[in-house]
Amino acid sequence: MLMAAEVMEWEEVERLERERMPVMEKLFSSADLSDHDVALLTRVIEQVQTVDKVVISLAEAERDRAAQELRMLRNSRQGEQVYWSAENECSSPG
Repeated sequence: MLMAAEVMEWEEVERLERERMPVMEKLFSSADLSDHDVALLTRVIEQVQTVDKVVISLAEAERDRAAQELRMLRNSRQGEQVYWSAENECSSPG
């Protein structure tokens, strides 16, 4: 998931998340865990949380970048509309 997020393959991140969920649920549903299993599961959970934090941070940064790009595009279009409106007023016989 992290590698996919680093190259902004968000559909792949989503697909991997869907695959990960049943595996995690299966791990947690085991009722007869030994102390060793619990310790291992704890380390796995900590690693998953660390990866998730980085993936979320990358996703938020991409979201912010896309929002900024959209704002710039809107401003550009508004400027273009103002220009053409002024151009039309100046070229209209009056």
